[in-house]
Amino acid sequence: MVEQPSDEAVLVRARRRLGELAALLEVAPFSMETEEAMRAYLCEEAPSAREAFARWSELPAQTRRARAALLREVLS
Repeated sequence: MVEQPSDEAVLVRARRRLGELAALLEVAPFSMETEEAMRAYLCEEAPSAREAFARWSELPAQTRRARAALLREVLS
């Protein structure tokens, strides 16, 4: 059985991907590459990120802060 990534991992990946898309919008806002990248994100990645964010938002604020702090530690 394949283990699913944690909500935090999904959200970190989504944030990075959105940063990449923002850069594409700055550099080539009307290119087909940008359009295709945005469509791919919306179709393939956004649904799981939206679901992960909904679950994350339901957590108590203290739990979210603690998990975010732990994640920052791990990523730095």
